[in-house]
Amino acid sequence: MEHAAHGVSLYLELPTIFLAALFGAAFFSARGMSAVGVLGIGLVFGLGGGIWRDVILNIEPAAFDYWYFVPVALAGALVGGLLRTRYTSETTTRWLRNLVTALLLLIGLEKAHSYQNPAISIVLIGVITAVGGTLTVGILTRVDMFGHAGGAYLALCLLTASVVFLAIGYFDLVAAAEIAAALVFILLRVLGNRRGWTVPHLPGEYVPAEVTD
Repeated sequence: MEHAAHGVSLYLELPTIFLAALFGAAFFSARGMSAVGVLGIGLVFGLGGGIWRDVILNIEPAAFDYWYFVPVALAGALVGGLLRTRYTSETTTRWLRNLVTALLLLIGLEKAHSYQNPAISIVLIGVITAVGGTLTVGILTRVDMFGHAGGAYLALCLLTASVVFLAIGYFDLVAAAEIAAALVFILLRVLGNRRGWTVPHLPGEYVPAEVTD
């Protein structure tokens, strides 16, 4: 299921929007934000990266062009808001964040690839899609979403996964490229956390002693 003018499988993009909105809403709901604020943050988390992606590609943002994008993001935000009293597991936070970031990276890479951009542009658009929503939320809420050291390691994970996508995608094996890139990103993030390498943490998230400066 792929819209010819959209360039990304809806089986990939819609779950990504839902999970990103859920993560953002749950994170801020657990920290006492109002219900209206939670819904707004969920929308930005869910749709922000894709909007940045499409603006850079100089096309109409899919979030404005397809009516079902906003309802999917709202649904994710509502579910995330309901997790307010249950969103306590740091392991759940870490795994969900890694999954959401990987999926956002993929929807950026796939769309840039489908529009036949140069390799460097594909990588840049993928990275911006992965972090665009988070950065936008940080600006709107004045919360440093990358408050701890680790931006360089996150960039390394994103860039490595992007290179894997490009290498496999060169043979037009897009689905295989996406699976491989997502696995590489998540494995690098998990490995970094377990080995004590510097890994970005969200505000208020537990930071193991071995990864603090």
